[in-house]
Amino acid sequence: MLCAIPLLLIGCADPDQGPDTIRCPDMPDTFVSMVLRTLADSTDLFRGAYPPAAPLTCGLLSVLHEELKDDSARYCFTRLSRAHWSEDPHARITHAFAARHHAFGLYVAAAAHWNEDQRILGLEGLIELRRMRPMICTTREGYERLLQQDTALVRYLLLVVGTTPLSIGGSENATIHERYIRTVIQALDTYTGQHHGLEDEGSMRRVHNDTEWSKALHYWHSWLGE
Repeated sequence: MLCAIPLLLIGCADPDQGPDTIRCPDMPDTFVSMVLRTLADSTDLFRGAYPPAAPLTCGLLSVLHEELKDDSARYCFTRLSRAHWSEDPHARITHAFAARHHAFGLYVAAAAHWNEDQRILGLEGLIELRRMRPMICTTREGYERLLQQDTALVRYLLLVVGTTPLSIGGSENATIHERYIRTVIQALDTYTGQHHGLEDEGSMRRVHNDTEWSKALHYWHSWLGE
């Protein structure tokens, strides 16, 4: 039986808070705990091989909350849980639903998943949603909501690049992590209307160039008006 979701009000999470202590104004701790529990891996399957995902901010949790009022969306969200890993490690049901319903919140949840492959799939879904934007007809209020979503996502992705190592050691692990970072960069460029070329294959040396990286960070923050 599905559990009721407490009312969620929009707020801002403190980026200095850890995933176990995240607090948002007027947000029930039970909702935050449910989301964190679903997106976490309590078994540490990969034994710390990858950096942990940055916890979702309150603005994105708000979007997710709205989507999870739909029973089907909520079911698909639960499929991201570690409990379903053995039967559906790629959460195909979740991503098929998200693609069919343009579920921004579900893609955001996947982008904050414990498994970096899932994070990449979530980010790719978000990038595709933004590319489809010119084909979407909506009201002025609808576009305002989309802009609020875009802004919340860009803030989150900047939190990701600000708290996640740009590279890690290893072989396959390092390759997957590099792809993840490049996909984060691609999402930042897509949602801010820029192309720095830092997400291209073999471009990580440019990411590690302080001048080019600082230029990209400055642009992304400027898009937010910071």
